[in-house]
Amino acid sequence: MKLKHIAISLLGTGLLTTTSCVNDLDVFPLDPDITTSNKAYDSAESYTQALNKIYSVWALSGQDGAGSSDISGLDAGNTVLLRCWFTLQTCPTDETKNAWGDAWVSSMNSMTWTTAQVESIEGAYQRGMYIVALVNDFMNNIGNAPAEINQAQYAAEARFCRALAYYSLMDLFGRPPFITESNYSLNPSQLATRADYFNWIESELLDIYDDLPVQGEYGHAGQAAVDALLSRMYLNAEVYTGTPRYDDCIARCNNVINAGYSLADNYDELFMANNGENSTASKEIIFPIMADGETTQSYGIGAIILGTRASSPERASGIGSGWAGFRGTGNLVRVFDFPSTDESTWTDENILDKRGIFYSGSKSIDITTSYATFDTQGWSVYKFTNLNSDGTDGKNATFPDTDFPLFRLGEIYLNYAEAVARGGQGGSMEQAVTYINELRARGYGDHSHDISSSWLTANASIGGTTSSVQYGNLLNERQREMYFECTRRTDLIRFGLFTSGNYLWVEKGGTPTGVAVDDRYNLYPIPTTDQSVNGNLEQNPGY
Repeated sequence: MKLKHIAISLLGTGLLTTTSCVNDLDVFPLDPDITTSNKAYDSAESYTQALNKIYSVWALSGQDGAGSSDISGLDAGNTVLLRCWFTLQTCPTDETKNAWGDAWVSSMNSMTWTTAQVESIEGAYQRGMYIVALVNDFMNNIGNAPAEINQAQYAAEARFCRALAYYSLMDLFGRPPFITESNYSLNPSQLATRADYFNWIESELLDIYDDLPVQGEYGHAGQAAVDALLSRMYLNAEVYTGTPRYDDCIARCNNVINAGYSLADNYDELFMANNGENSTASKEIIFPIMADGETTQSYGIGAIILGTRASSPERASGIGSGWAGFRGTGNLVRVFDFPSTDESTWTDENILDKRGIFYSGSKSIDITTSYATFDTQGWSVYKFTNLNSDGTDGKNATFPDTDFPLFRLGEIYLNYAEAVARGGQGGSMEQAVTYINELRARGYGDHSHDISSSWLTANASIGGTTSSVQYGNLLNERQREMYFECTRRTDLIRFGLFTSGNYLWVEKGGTPTGVAVDDRYNLYPIPTTDQSVNGNLEQNPGY
């Protein structure tokens, strides 16, 4: 791990805090030999830039363009944190398989990774810990900020970013190194249990809550972003701690719902190039990872959009050449409704639920061999695009303008419904039904596919297979609403399906039709690059 001696001279990149999208890059030039914080934090502007740098790590690999990396040894293109999060949360699941020949692809497609270095695993780990390091330094200095800086809010926003980073690390790795401004160490150890991380993150989020506005400025954390993260954590609390927290999930969902957000008028506009500027879309987005094709160029959202298109894109997407990588599995396509059960009649144009945004062409629904079959197997996923809502292209054909909605109201409706269905108190089945029907009506265009309360708790088959689980309708609905939004791995783990043989998909376990895998794959391994320099770290069981 290359993070032990981080110079504060890295804080230069800034995402402007005064607009609804990233329209400028506020670079703070520093002498590369400066490593002391008291020289870096020397003005009100420098504190704003430092906070913006912390936010930017999810979107940018470095502060000098798409080819730069803040962390030595990490490829600037392949290890943007958003790109790594996307790969680790979707590629091993029933949503997508990648067609590239890169070294990491086969193990990620088939859930057969080991402790051998994998770029996506390495990137998610090191960049998550990089956020932690930046925040720790920021917290050591924010008390010296001049009067024009709202120290309490700035500190709260930074701590939210650190809590979010630790949430991602806890979700992926279980027990990462634990270090704050209060326990600095060159060789940080781990907390005793995954539950200890959960409890610390929860306490941090509760502690900063009153220092934040209800709705943060677009791209910044507010109380609603805290509630959204807690909602997701509480829904998965039994996985992380062994104890369900559905009551608390419902309470946090209610907070978000009462915070003034509303569903976007059109589902597809949530994922378009102007989703941050288009008020009919942005009103649903609680916390985005922001992008701009001119001023914040990286291969974060770009890898998702370019990676899902053919080398010559089949239809307009606001980009030049695609990378022919990620495409949908048969399980993903089959979760949507079509006019007929005859799959030979299925095309992307006759999906009844318009949340299914694909390109089918002459491609088969199923992937039988992932490598180099992008043009023939698996429907292309066109959900994210670099087109604006008026049909015009984004500003750059390689680097999209599209913000990634890390938290949005649609997820909160789903979290509420599942927590109620699983017995949580503080909500009602009637309200849960209303929320699900609002999502479905937006997808289908009317209320002809409304559900009833029995639908919420029923056993249902998953992903067009014969595998049936309780609350299966909700799991399917989550996929219809949230596919490619980096929640699928976590959802499948919560339902006990990610590693088990009860639900299978192509290449799971390295076979064409899928097999069960060892439960160790519910977590990724602690990278050996960190273990080799920090003897205090224990590897996850089974690796």
